[in-house]
Amino acid sequence: MLNPETQPPKVLIVEDDALVAMSIREVLSLIGVEVVGVADSVNDALCLAQNTHPDLAIFDVQLAGKRDGIEGAALLREIVDVPVVFLTAKGDWETRARAESVHPATYLFKPVNSAQLVAAVETALQHEIH
Repeated sequence: MLNPETQPPKVLIVEDDALVAMSIREVLSLIGVEVVGVADSVNDALCLAQNTHPDLAIFDVQLAGKRDGIEGAALLREIVDVPVVFLTAKGDWETRARAESVHPATYLFKPVNSAQLVAAVETALQHEIH
């Protein structure tokens, strides 16, 4: 996936389950992706994105707090236009329709395995480059 002669892609993880966030971070680190930060709220994610300029954001759809991951991803794309990968345990039509309005690179259902995550990140980053 990654060219060792270029800078590693930078990914922001927005997930309020610490165990899930740590697992995602580990998988991405193994494939040479730089995780620029882990946020557990939309406000933290927006601050981190402004400071780190990620190439991709992975958003949990259901976050604690006033704003969910869909609203957070929409705001993030206004600030730094990067592809978004959604993670969710919720597959109902209304949630999916709201998520699609943000034009995510992909939508993954929890529990997501490492191969699915890696494929989604690679695909999202390739579309961003081309």
